[in-house]
Amino acid sequence: MRGAKLESFALPERVGEVLFSPSTGVLAPDTLAGWILEDRLPVRMQLQLHKIIWGDRPGV
Repeated sequence: MRGAKLESFALPERVGEVLFSPSTGVLAPDTLAGWILEDRLPVRMQLQLHKIIWGDRPGV
């Protein structure tokens, strides 16, 4: 179960909003979104917008 850590630490209840973000080049955004939906995880997904806008350039 992919949400095991969320449940075992009761993160949504303790901290409120939990954000998941795929790491560029490691995990595709559509894969992460699919897991979140499939497991009905109480999280929000965010993307690394700086990498989408400016690419993988240092200092941006």
